[in-house]
Amino acid sequence: MIRGYQALIDPAAIGRGLRVFAGVRLMRHTCADVIAFEHGVTQLPEVVACHHIAGNFDYLLQIDVADLPAYENLHANQLASLPGVATVTSYVTMKTLSPDIT
Repeated sequence: MIRGYQALIDPAAIGRGLRVFAGVRLMRHTCADVIAFEHGVTQLPEVVACHHIAGNFDYLLQIDVADLPAYENLHANQLASLPGVATVTSYVTMKTLSPDIT
């Protein structure tokens, strides 16, 4: 029943104070395209989580970076050039609400 334990790291303390959620649409949905995208996105250390979802996007990424220029660089030079990517829609987090963890 217990799947594991984890340490919760403050992103700002390690230079990743900006969280962005990015909705990604793929051009095609062939098995090869999906595998290529998933392999590429998992190689990016700034991508904290990648969810294959139903809805307007194919994937929802949680990305932690230092600041907006760092995200701009990641978006332009890495995300947009991943295999099969048609569009990336970014949502910049202004505040995160979460329960206190003791």
